[in-house]
Amino acid sequence: MKTTLIALAAALAFSALPAAHAQQIQENIPQVKVSSNLYVSPSELGDYANAYRLTNGQIVRFTLSGDRLYTQVDQGRRVRVIPVSNKEFISEEGARIVFRDYGDEVGITNFEKLPMAQALPANTIIMARR
Repeated sequence: MKTTLIALAAALAFSALPAAHAQQIQENIPQVKVSSNLYVSPSELGDYANAYRLTNGQIVRFTLSGDRLYTQVDQGRRVRVIPVSNKEFISEEGARIVFRDYGDEVGITNFEKLPMAQALPANTIIMARR
């Protein structure tokens, strides 16, 4: 019995180490500086300016300001997304957004990196249709 309790205490102590180490690594990851010389016209971006209910129940909105596209999850902070193609965008935090069917469908990879995204595992993919 005593041996079992000692083994259980040791297992619990060691299981906390990876979580603490992972949090420390996560805090030290710098933001991605994304720049693109690709120009996507406001009329093309207008196809994407909409609200989508995601598979996890949250709402993601895409808004157009001039010739720039922004995204916002629920009532979180609005962030700019930079085009890497006419249908694919990336945020400075590293979330990747791909539109299909003239903006009727959106997929977001690394969703957890957007402000107000639910606490999810790394590389989470979320889909939505409008």
